[in-house]
This record gives sequence, structure tokens and C-alpha cells, in this order.
Amino acid sequence: MKRLHWDIALRQATDSGQGLSAFLSRLSVLGMIIAVSVLLAALSVMNGFEREMRVRILSLVPHVTIRGYADDREWGQIQSDLVELSSVLRTLRFTDLDAMLTADGQAQVIRLAIADSQVLPVYESYLAPPISSLRANEVILGSALASSLGVKVGDRVSALYSVGAVGNRLVPGGLSVVSILDSETEIDQIFALAGPNSGKLNQLQLGSGLSLTLSDPLVAARLSSQLKVALAPNFWVTDWTSSQGNLYQAIELSRRIVILMLASLLIIATFNVVTSLVLVVSDRRASSSMLRAMGLTGADIALIFIIQGGIIGAGGAGLGALFGFILASLTPYLVFALEAYTGSPLLDTAVYPLAYVPVDIRIYDFIAVPVAALLLSVASCALPAMTAARLSVTEGLRESR
Repeated sequence: MKRLHWDIALRQATDSGQGLSAFLSRLSVLGMIIAVSVLLAALSVMNGFEREMRVRILSLVPHVTIRGYADDREWGQIQSDLVELSSVLRTLRFTDLDAMLTADGQAQVIRLAIADSQVLPVYESYLAPPISSLRANEVILGSALASSLGVKVGDRVSALYSVGAVGNRLVPGGLSVVSILDSETEIDQIFALAGPNSGKLNQLQLGSGLSLTLSDPLVAARLSSQLKVALAPNFWVTDWTSSQGNLYQAIELSRRIVILMLASLLIIATFNVVTSLVLVVSDRRASSSMLRAMGLTGADIALIFIIQGGIIGAGGAGLGALFGFILASLTPYLVFALEAYTGSPLLDTAVYPLAYVPVDIRIYDFIAVPVAALLLSVASCALPAMTAARLSVTEGLRESR
């Protein structure tokens, strides 16, 4: 008997004829495929933005920053204490100050960081050309910043440094561009790193800083709070959530909104299955009554339509997952083709955090979404199945005449 249920349901779901039932089955499968594939492709893109925020952008900025005025002995003690923390991967000394860079009639006011060559391994993957050392009066600029100044490697930029803790004074100087940082992120708009003793400035006069890189950037806010309590009042502590936190929250919020919108599309596709089965039940009244007359019960008829809905859901979810994977994989190439056709970038780091569309295909999504679509399809078949089970055998046979 179970074999009969499956045979009838499969024949109704895969009917290749031109009747209403065949058309509605194909339409239901097509709707499910579109909903699942678009949802999975969009999820992969949003996952990509989240991953790039964690892996790329947060790898280029300090997770926790300590600034203050102290001598080398006190800084050394703080640095040695922080190295012992299991959550701290790396500590680096630096100095930063406001500076105005000018070149070729263009000017930009930036926050210039001054550090020794120990900081270079953090950026080496994005430097062109790669460099192993950074000397006095040498500077690395972000690609967008260098473009706005109209400079390239080997060019020289004039600098005007703002020096002093209370009464600031302006100190002129010059920097030679030795490398360009091209991370394809918004960091390229503001990045400027000079070698130690650039401009013959006294770093102790400027004040010093200590940047921390953590194994888990998400614990930065908690560690920052602890350090604010533990350190002396002449130190102040910030973390990446004060500069990049809004961006991260915006990405998370956008991800949730996209998931909600596309989940609504999946639910609409499920309602399409319900509507289709209701019409199929109406179209199959005569054949259902014949089956009842041959000995099948109302529960058997209901089970046939539930199985049919499950077949539609499984086919739509499976093919949707396949096309979703293909669509997600092709998204970067489609964006590249669109940019080549229009002649302008789709994303600009002046507006967006990245200059490209990242994709992160996660196996969990490609399991959870199709399974959810299948379960929704099976659950939604309850109403049409109950309607089919209550059909009058006499009226159905009368319609078949």
C-alpha cells in the first residue's frame, strides 16, 4: 500500500502533461527553486561581508589601543604584562599625530602613525611593493589616499605636523612614499604609516601608544573596560568598536534584514505550494473519488497529497540549493562583468567598507535552508490533504461521468 501512495504522488508531482495539475506542480517547484537559490546566494554574500569585516578589516586596525604619557620603563612594564594575557596575540609600540600631506596641489589631513619595522608583517600581504624595513621620513600610504594626493611609489609628499600636548605648533617636513597599501577596504582612505623619527620629532614629546591584536576581536570591548580600570589615569584606552563598531553592527543588521526579507520570499513560495495543491485537489476530485471507490481511505488520499507536497518541496529545495551554490559562486564574476560593462566600480570604499563583493559559502546554510523549505512544504500540505480526504465519493464520481 505504501508503494501505491508513493507511485501515485510521484506520478502527480512529475506529470509531464499539459493539464492543470502538471502546470501547477512545475510552477510550485519553480517558485521553490527561485526562493531557495536567491536566499542562499544572498546569505553567502552577507556572510562574505561579515567574514571580510572580521578577517580583513579588523586585521588591519588595532583591536585595543592604549595611549598616554609615560617613560619607556613604564611602557615596557605595561607591554610585558599584556603579553602574558592569553587573549593578546601581539603588542606594538607607536606614536600618532595629526598631519596634513600635500602633493601636486592636493592636500589631505590625516592621522599619521609612526612606528618601527616590527609593524610591517601585519600589512605585508597588501603592500606593493613589499618592503622589509621602514626608515625615517619614509611613509606607506593607502591606495585611495595616494590616489587622492596623486602620488605613487617613489614620489615625495610635503607634511605639516601638529605637535604639542597643550599649545600645538606646526612643524614642516617631508616624506617619501616607499609602498602602497591596497587592501580594497575603507582603510585605504585613511592609512598613513611613517618610519621612526620621521620629521626629527621627539616621540616622548608627542606621547606614545600601544596597539594590541587579540585572538578574538569580539572580546576587545571587555578587555578595554578592564584596562581602563587597571591602568593609571595618565593612560586612556579605546578599542575597535569605537571606530569600526558601527560598521560591524550595520553589516549584522543588514544581514538580518536580508535574511528576513528572503525568508519571507521562501514563505511565499510555500504558500504557492499550498495554493497549487488546493487547485490540484480540485482538479483531481474525480480520480480521488475513483481511488476511494476502489478501497482507499480518506487517510490514504491525504497521505498521497502530503507525499506530493514533500516531493515538490524536496525537488525545489534540492535544485534551489544547487542553483544557489552556482549563483553564489558566480556572483564575483557577475559583478566584475557588470563593472566592465558600466566602466565604473559597483562598490567604492568612500561609501562602502569594501571595494568588491565577497562571498562566503557555508555548508550549514546549504543544509538548513533546504531542510527548512522541505519541512515547510510538507507542513503546508495539511490543509489540502484534509480537504482531499473529506471529498464526497459520490460527487466525485458524478463529476467523472
